Amino acid sequence: MSRNLRQLLFRSVLLFLLSMILVAGFYFHSSFYQIGLYSLLLVGGFVTFLVIGAARLIVAGELPRGRPRGELTFSLEAGDLLQRGVASVVVVPVEGPVHALVGQVVRGRFETGPEFGRYLVRDAARKFLSDVTDEDARAAGWRTAEDLRKGERGRRGWRPTDVVVLLRLERVGARS
Repeated sequence: MSRNLRQLLFRSVLLFLLSMILVAGFYFHSSFYQIGLYSLLLVGGFVTFLVIGAARLIVAGELPRGRPRGELTFSLEAGDLLQRGVASVVVVPVEGPVHALVGQVVRGRFETGPEFGRYLVRDAARKFLSDVTDEDARAAGWRTAEDLRKGERGRRGWRPTDVVVLLRLERVGARS
């Protein structure tokens, strides 16, 4: 069974169990009227809040982190590598739009426009392009640092003395 199918089945079972708990709550609901209106509103509101939170957690597969605070635009190749989980690091120029801060959730967009995912910025480091290591390059989806330099030199016109930012990203959400 595939991983996505198992997750869907597990979440469906959890939602079914949550609905059974709600039905059991309706059975015991009549005894709550004896405690008074304000107590009923307070306890009922709190329980409803917990049920809605549990349903959101079950459906999303994680606690909600709020709306994305920025967006990063990727080439089709880089976006595909991120989407498939092959790359976890993105090499971007320092110049240009303001980058997301560490800990923020950002939208990942292709250069052609559509959003392909949301990512949590785990780490950010500035380096000269010549200081990027083979390990950094492999995490970004390249074989070696030299391949990264040659590829970006041809695509963006970067020189080894240019300063770049290495953003370590982690996929957020259950979308695939």
